[in-house]
Amino acid sequence: METVHSLFKRVRRIELQTRKLVAQLVGGDYSSVFRGHGMEFSDLRPYTEGDDPKTIDWNVYARTRSPFVKVFTEERELMVQMLVDLSGSLRFGSLNLTKAERVAEVAAVLALSAAESGDRVGMLTFSDTVHDYVPPDKGRKHALSIVRRILEVPDRQAHADLDNALSYMGRVLKRRALIFIISDFAFPSGSRLLKAAVQKHDVVGIHVFDPREIHLPMMGRVRFRDPETGIEQVVNTSSPSWRKKFADRVGEVQRSREELCRENRLDLVSISTSDNLILPLRRFFELRKKRRRR
Repeated sequence: METVHSLFKRVRRIELQTRKLVAQLVGGDYSSVFRGHGMEFSDLRPYTEGDDPKTIDWNVYARTRSPFVKVFTEERELMVQMLVDLSGSLRFGSLNLTKAERVAEVAAVLALSAAESGDRVGMLTFSDTVHDYVPPDKGRKHALSIVRRILEVPDRQAHADLDNALSYMGRVLKRRALIFIISDFAFPSGSRLLKAAVQKHDVVGIHVFDPREIHLPMMGRVRFRDPETGIEQVVNTSSPSWRKKFADRVGEVQRSREELCRENRLDLVSISTSDNLILPLRRFFELRKKRRRR
């Protein structure tokens, strides 16, 4: 069991490691990409020729017999919600970081960026079930408490159930939000609810991966343990037949992830455990800015 002191040191280390990244993100792309996507009702005015009939308030028309349209203004703050995958497959790591550690760093950067921009940020952690939910709130102290709660979750020998997390989120999140799904996107059964979430909210997928999940070096006989099932087996990583099976499996997982994003119109940015954390995010945000100008 991790002590309070060691947990504080881990949170503090992540805060220090990500401070410069947060400054870069807030000072550059974060606010300009996502600000102003949400709209909120502010007033009613009489209908005039050329107004969109979809904006007519039919309840008011039923009472007054005169058509009025709803007037909307851009929301001044974002509601940011992070769905953080903490399933067993995130425990894999071949170099300096595990995927779970990179997930915690990504969550810290996004939470602290939201706090610096004056936005509300919340979090939901999940694997095969929902582990923790933190309602959106403001402030650096709140953002750091989110990082702490991510680090507090013990290792889970379980797969990730995205629909279970989205179902829970749908019950507690009543207004439009910016949702970040931070995961390795190794969902065994896809998703039935993702398309509805994308239609209602601004949803961005953050795909965390380890390079050796894609290109495994030839190391002879190695004992592997499946972090989601606990099953162990010894394989010959230098065997041509095994390497072909490994490459086929990598291709299958990649195609499944691409299909999930294509079918649900999900924007996805991939971040490696060996990469600079901020560069993929900034490249992705720049693409979104260009798309908004069209």
